[in-house]
Amino acid sequence: MQNDILKNKNKIKQELPIIIKGKDVSFSYNKEKIFENINFDIYHKEFLGIIGPNGGGKTTFIKILLGLLKGFTGCIEYPNDELFSNNNEIGYVPQNTQININFPIMVIEVVEMGFLKTSLFGCKVKDNQRKQALEVLYKLGIEELAYKKISDLSGGQRQRVFIARAIVNDPKLLILDEPTSNIDVKAQSEIYKLLKTINKFHTIITISHDIPITLEYASRILHINRAIYSHNTPNITLNKNGHICEIDIFQDFTRNCIEGRYNE
Repeated sequence: MQNDILKNKNKIKQELPIIIKGKDVSFSYNKEKIFENINFDIYHKEFLGIIGPNGGGKTTFIKILLGLLKGFTGCIEYPNDELFSNNNEIGYVPQNTQININFPIMVIEVVEMGFLKTSLFGCKVKDNQRKQALEVLYKLGIEELAYKKISDLSGGQRQRVFIARAIVNDPKLLILDEPTSNIDVKAQSEIYKLLKTINKFHTIITISHDIPITLEYASRILHINRAIYSHNTPNITLNKNGHICEIDIFQDFTRNCIEGRYNE
């Protein structure tokens, strides 16, 4: 029975359309090779977790997807352009949301920044965009924070606001770098539950060092360390109400292998 569940889960992933395909992508910083001829696929409406050691190339990988690094070789293709056609359709939540939190700006104004595009004549939010921003805050369950200062919020509340800013312009892909860093355990769980809901409408990619919570919510894992390895998310049978760490996961995986749950 367990084997059938895992096989069906993997089959569903394989049937998802590819929205981004990387072919023989290479990149170097000052002659130091970060990637060499890597290949990868990103699927429509998957929840992709990216893990790997510091310095392994996770941030470089994301910057290439965002179009912030132009010096790579190889190619990035968008094989289903009706689903995803360019990197302007990406919403991004950076790791550090502590920057300038004391600047006198309201939550609603932070969210409206997701609409802004720099032009010769400056930036201006359109009248109907305030309504859209309020609607996004409502969907994320934080509409009561709209006219509070960003500096008055907790870490978890602030992270929700930055997620709202990233999705207010309705991107097709949402990328989050360490979305639960510097917030408490309860808020971490709430953020990932929120992302799972958003995943019904958007493809999601998260970078995280928190392997247990990534395995709990992601549908697929990319391990990046100068190379890229794709892994289907294992079926974890732990009691998630208590303490979980990498040792618990390893022991659970070993036990399930012995019982034949991971054998095809």
